[in-house]
Amino acid sequence: MEAAVNEQEGIRQAINYYFDGIREGNLDTLKEAFHSEATMCGHFGDELMIVPIQGLYDFVSSNPSPSESGEPFEGTIEAIEIAGTVASAKVTEKSYMGHDFTDFFNLLKIEGRWWIVSKVFNVDG
Repeated sequence: MEAAVNEQEGIRQAINYYFDGIREGNLDTLKEAFHSEATMCGHFGDELMIVPIQGLYDFVSSNPSPSESGEPFEGTIEAIEIAGTVASAKVTEKSYMGHDFTDFFNLLKIEGRWWIVSKVFNVDG
């Protein structure tokens, strides 16, 4: 049971790097969440996005962060599933760039640390 709790903590840490990086617009913190080869996919309006994670970094760096704009950004981990060295997490984001999102993160444990290797998102509103 303790091992499962430690794994959840490591996964939550990676996702919290994501939340903190988005909230503050801090690319260094955001890069602590994602493996360097990670990808991001989803529809934003009519536009299909399938990009390396650099696409997220570019977006974050070219827009004001929620902390700068006063937007009440809130990120919540809804569910985590773990199978050995792989995991998935369902995440909701409220009030980011005027939209709410549902994200599914796939994570991989590499050399003892959890990294997000893919982000698939849906714009909820």
